[in-house]
Amino acid sequence: MEMIHELFKLPIKTFLEIAEHNEFLWVILALAGAFAILGQWVLYYKCSLPGISCLVPVWNVVVFLKIMGRPSWQIIFLMIPPPIIAYIIYTGDMSMVANIALISMSVIFLVFTIIVYIELCQCFGKNSISSYISVLLFNGLYVMYLGMSGETEYLGPVHGPKSIKNKPESAAS
Repeated sequence: MEMIHELFKLPIKTFLEIAEHNEFLWVILALAGAFAILGQWVLYYKCSLPGISCLVPVWNVVVFLKIMGRPSWQIIFLMIPPPIIAYIIYTGDMSMVANIALISMSVIFLVFTIIVYIELCQCFGKNSISSYISVLLFNGLYVMYLGMSGETEYLGPVHGPKSIKNKPESAAS
């Protein structure tokens, strides 16, 4: 289990060690954050949702889930696991309960995140395996592509009464 803890710590340790000697890395990180905000803003705009919500920490996740037609309460799957994971890794707690919590929270977060991003592709009519892999590998860039591309159109949510699955075949195409 200590190996799992170290595996979780490795990217953060590596980043901080590199950033300690290279201040330009912080500029690159700030630019990546700005692009992520821009991508999310235009995606929300394309879905007729308030773009400003991408700047408000909890509201942005609620609005993001609304794109897929998911209920607001499902925010717990995206908001609760990361602090628990961070706390367990930070404290270095190696107890059985902490290890079970670490593994279960990681699985819940990872699986739900993958499902939500695949559903995001489906909301824009991107139903190929390459689209699913692209959104998982190039998350922020792919979200920006969905928002800024003139060829992609928001078809509607995947869940709920107004879902694209409930529409007649001629209206969904």
